[in-house]
Amino acid sequence: MERTVGSMGSEFTRFRFAPEEIPVLAGLDWSRLARRVFIDPASGVIALMSPSSKHERYAWGAGLTAIAIGERLGIRAIALGATRWRRPEDPEKTGAEPDACFYLGPAAEQWVEARRQGEAVLEAYEDRTPPDLVIEVERSRGDADKPSFYRRLGVREMWRLDIGRRTAEATMLDLLAPSGPHELETSVVLPRARPGLVLEALELAVDNRRRELDALIASQLSAG
Repeated sequence: MERTVGSMGSEFTRFRFAPEEIPVLAGLDWSRLARRVFIDPASGVIALMSPSSKHERYAWGAGLTAIAIGERLGIRAIALGATRWRRPEDPEKTGAEPDACFYLGPAAEQWVEARRQGEAVLEAYEDRTPPDLVIEVERSRGDADKPSFYRRLGVREMWRLDIGRRTAEATMLDLLAPSGPHELETSVVLPRARPGLVLEALELAVDNRRRELDALIASQLSAG
């Protein structure tokens, strides 16, 4: 067992078990110990997180930032918040809940069409279709396995954002790169969006300064 405190004050606890033990362990009520539970049946990792208020503010702001960028680019986005994702073949109650996640472009249009056809069709679509973008706020050793997990799930891109007291960092990962998760200079799913823009926009989003947020994104994307 490993316990850490993230740079934004969240508490992480990470366990590693034999993968064959996970189906039984996943049936336990881990939510009694932490608000967020990540269970990876491939690696045998179970990671618990109790998010700080700062983490939650920035998680909300990160979602708003991605939506604003998508609107400026004319890319439809369906925000799915902290939906739990797992592969259909994975045991029940396993998987991860990103801080924010989205269907973008064609996948978003298909989601809307599935929703029109009713809840059963929508659930089937979500079961077989991973999000295009997941965002995780506050990096920690407790969630070091998540890029590999999301890659196996089929997610195209991951943003890792970390806002400490003295430093701020944003990393964009192409999760489906042939050699494994690969760092990007510019987003693939939201073209022309760069880590620097995301960090600058994030501070405006956290304060819900939407007019300034939209103006910044318009200026940066036009220049890019």
